[in-house]
Amino acid sequence: MTIIQMECFVEAAKWLNFTKAADNLYISQQTMSRQIKALENELGFPVFERKNIGVRLTPAGSILYHSWENLLAEYRSSVDQASDLFHGEQKNLRIGVSDIGNLVSQVTRTLLLFNEKFPDLNVQYEIDTYPHMREALEQEKLHMIITFGAELLHDPDLSVVSVNDTAFRVGIILSKKHPLCRRKKITIEQIQNEPIAVLGQGLSIDHEDRIRNWFLRHDIIHPLDLREFNSFYNLQIALATGKCIAVMYERVLDGMEDKLAFYPLEDPDTEGAEVVVAWKNDKYAVKAKNIAQLMASKEL
Repeated sequence: MTIIQMECFVEAAKWLNFTKAADNLYISQQTMSRQIKALENELGFPVFERKNIGVRLTPAGSILYHSWENLLAEYRSSVDQASDLFHGEQKNLRIGVSDIGNLVSQVTRTLLLFNEKFPDLNVQYEIDTYPHMREALEQEKLHMIITFGAELLHDPDLSVVSVNDTAFRVGIILSKKHPLCRRKKITIEQIQNEPIAVLGQGLSIDHEDRIRNWFLRHDIIHPLDLREFNSFYNLQIALATGKCIAVMYERVLDGMEDKLAFYPLEDPDTEGAEVVVAWKNDKYAVKAKNIAQLMASKEL
């Protein structure tokens, strides 16, 4: 069996979706299917059960997945370390982290674990907004960034790996003192005349456009009362004090669960709702993938 066969299997097993796995590996779905079929032929047993609505691991495939995921990470890391040594690369790794939600605490725990595994690296991170981090990445002041996938939907110049099991629910967020909180369910029609919070360009490149498009999908075309925020913490305060309502990820509640209420949407636009690690220079690809894997690790 080949490394590419193992990588195709592990990526498909991670997401249980051949299309997403193929996209993550920058190959076609047909190539993905051929590689996994060749692997199964060589093993002599199936690793996936094919269903009309998707795939799932066989018991044998599950054993291989948990073993090979770590094996491939070790393989990539050893090659990466050998390459750094041969080329005399600097051992500094600078990472930008989005200041939205509680990503910082999760990243801190991840990087502590990453440093234990790779003690020769000097890892530093800074908290900033996506637009600033994107510029720093272009100038090579940062080597990678950790943010929400929605920020990169229109940025094809970056390589991206999703952090498994970090997708968040999208819903309506408002103060628990708001009169609408007396309801068991809140619809978009009920908030269309309320002040709606949006992230300004200091925090997000296109959040305002995404919110407008979301209302348009519900045939709400009259002018909206949008309130722009360029500080995540000021946004939380405004929501908690009832000055506005937001349509955002549940993660916005972090630390304010006693003040804010969350009403899941029935038809959410969840594209980009997961945490991602992004990089521009391919020489940081292995390190970025290792960090993404550790962020999803049960070791945290």
